[in-house]
Order: sequence, then structure tokens, then C-alpha cells
Amino acid sequence: MPGFAVIDLETTGFSPRQHDRIAEVAVVLTDTAGRVQDEWCTLVNPERDLGPQHVHGISAADVSLAPTFAVVAPHLARLLEGRVIVAHNASFDTRFLRAEFGRVGLPVGIDPLACLCTMRLAGTFLPSAPRGLAICCELAGVVHDGAHSALGDARATAGLLEHYLGLDDADPLWAQAHEASATHSWPGLAPSSAFSPVLRGASRPTGHWLSGLSDRLDRVPFPVEADDYLALLDLALLDRYVSFTERGALLAAAEEAGLGRAQVESLHRGYLDALARVALEDGVLSDAEVADLYEVAGQLGMDADDVAAAVERAASGPVLATQPDAGAHLRAEASGAVGPGGDGEAGGADALGGSARGTALGGAVATVAARPRFALAQGDEIVLTGAMTRPREDWEHEARTAGLTPWPNVTKRTRVVIAADPDSLSGKARTARRYGIPVVSESVLEELLGRVEVTGVR
Repeated sequence: MPGFAVIDLETTGFSPRQHDRIAEVAVVLTDTAGRVQDEWCTLVNPERDLGPQHVHGISAADVSLAPTFAVVAPHLARLLEGRVIVAHNASFDTRFLRAEFGRVGLPVGIDPLACLCTMRLAGTFLPSAPRGLAICCELAGVVHDGAHSALGDARATAGLLEHYLGLDDADPLWAQAHEASATHSWPGLAPSSAFSPVLRGASRPTGHWLSGLSDRLDRVPFPVEADDYLALLDLALLDRYVSFTERGALLAAAEEAGLGRAQVESLHRGYLDALARVALEDGVLSDAEVADLYEVAGQLGMDADDVAAAVERAASGPVLATQPDAGAHLRAEASGAVGPGGDGEAGGADALGGSARGTALGGAVATVAARPRFALAQGDEIVLTGAMTRPREDWEHEARTAGLTPWPNVTKRTRVVIAADPDSLSGKARTARRYGIPVVSESVLEELLGRVEVTGVR
């Protein structure tokens, strides 16, 4: 006799009627005594923003790699078929399951007799117990690790089920549930398309994101498109965090421009130099400016030695912030200088029409002109998306006080989108990326509001 399928979901909100979706699903299969036989879990791309991420802790970067429910549905249905479905607050989980299966054309009528709720059963097996899973587990002596993760909660619920069965496995409710599940039919399902479950942390790189670039070391001049890469880097570093989505866009831009890893690293060192020159314009390097250089260096795959070298070059070299172009050209490091004329040749490149010119080899540093500082001006439209740590109404009030115009939808006039997660999958974030509008984290909004420029003085 098939046993139980203990299920738990993490969702974007509380109601599928409000367009909330499943973002993570886990199933723990047990035998009729509640002993674990197998378990399965995957993130699910909800094709929208993730709602209260501070509760479930799922990142948009991770779910962007995950299958949609349409892909997951056949496999999930086969895991559940013939088994008694068990969940803690089962009405919540089954409501979402019915909605998701229905959305992909698989109307599933989950028989309430073939579904058990450990929260409701607590009234029988844990008299006077509160409703919460954590407290029920504590009273039953069940380990509950990974709260608010689908697999962690499913494991805990399975432990609770085994505890209930151990207290009274002769209760008629178990036999009734097994009988109902045996006669319940699921709709005909097409074979599952091959997919690999995606777990939390899937977007976390094993090495630096630059490892996605070619390691070629051939002498290829910086193409004009290197300036496009620098412009994209400006937007990506607006909030001093290169999001998963931005990493992908930067890698694509580098590939399109024909830039290898050595060239991109050369541009990054030159970019750090440009920031160091600006920081030293007043002759003083403040703690905040040092911290900013370290933050940028970390995002670009550099370390403390690179920061020290950038500051040294900025302090001793010519000031290039007034260079008329915003592009880059190659400058040689003190060690092993290389240029178009050969090894050791001074003045390794020239700037032509704002583009980067030169040869990117190990140790070379592209000379990058001062980067334009992103600033909002009074009257600019901004858009907020996702469940913020502060009420959105508070942010909108502060934005209006600063002279900005919070707008409900992204248009080509939008200057910036502030997202609860910079990798947000919301329609607003997707539209912004399509228009080339920066999508930045909530953490940078206060800084932007503090330096809004008066209209016409930008």
C-alpha cells in the first residue's frame, strides 16, 4: 500500500486569487508507518515578484534558474498519485496546488478525505497545542530545521505525522484516508519533460562571475563596444551590487564586444582607478571613500592589493578625470608594460572617439575616464516594485518630498526602478531591463533621495 506524501509550499503571498504563486515545493514520501522513503524539492519560477522575501528567504536570482510550475506539474502529480497528501495547514497548500494545476490545464480535485492536516490533527494528538508548526514540533519532540523552507517544513511535518502514527496507528482516520487516496484518480498526464530540480543558492557562483568569459590572451585591440560595457557597468554598480541578472548582462555585453577575460579585468582595474582619482580630487581619502573602493573591487573580482594599487596610481599619476571622452584606453602596469609597439613600449595606447584602444594582456590597466555619477533630478519618475522592508507609502512620501514623481508603471521616462530584490521577476523589473533602465536595491534609495538635483542644474 502506498504511504503518505508530505508536502510543503513556499509562496509569494497568501492567496492564488490575488495572483500569488508557488515559489518552492517539497515532498517527503513515507511508508504507512510514517518512515521516510524519499524526498524531493525544487524552487519554482513564479513568473512574478517573490513577495515577502524576508519571510521565505528565496532570492529572485535562484528562481530565475528554476523551472516553471508547468514543467514541474507532471512529476509532482506522479509523486502525489495514490498517496495520502499530508500538510501542516493543508487547506492552504491544497488551495495553491489546485490553482497551479488548473493554470496549466490539469484540473485537480483533491479529495479532502485523502488529505490530512497535521495542524488540525494536533487537537487530537497534541491536546491544547497551538497551531504553528514550530511549537507543535517542539511539543512532539520533532526536529524542525530550516523553518520557512519548503523542504525543512516538509521534513518537520513528516516527523509530526510519524509521531501521531506512533501514538495511535489504529485510528480509523488513517485507513479512511488510504482508501480515499486509492480510489482518487488524477488527470492523464503527459510524460514529464526532463528537468533538474533547482535548490536555494543555485545562482551562487562557484568562482567569480568573470569565469564565464574566455581566458584568451591574444593581442586584440579594445573594440569601440568596450564603451558600451563600461556604460552598462555604471548602471550595474549604481547600488554597488552586481546582481545575478546584471552579471549575465555584463557577460553578454563582453561577449558581444569580443572582450576576453584579460581585457575585461583590465577595464575593471581602470574603472577602479577612475573612482580612486575622483576620491582623491580633494587630496583626502576618507573612510567612506576607502570602503566604497573596497566594495566596488569586491564586486569586480579584485582584492585589497588592487585597491592599494589603484590609490597609488591615482596619487602619483596624471589626473585624467577631465579627459573629453568617457571611454578607455590601455595603460601599462609598472611591471611588464605592453603596448601596440611591443613589450615595454611606453604610452601603450591612444583614445579614439571615446572608444577603448590597446592590447589587453596580463597586468595591463585600461585608462578609464571619470565615470558619470548617477543622480536623480526634481521631476524624475521612479518606480518601486516588490515587498519593501519599509512600507512603500513611506518611500513614496519621501520621494515626493524630494521632488521626485513616484509612478505606478514603468515607462521610457522612468529613471530608475527600486526593487526589493534587484533580480526581481516582476513585470515592472522586466520592462525596465527591456528599456535599459537600472533596477537597483532598496538600500540605495535613501542615498539617491539625499542628492536629488534641482531641475536644470544636473
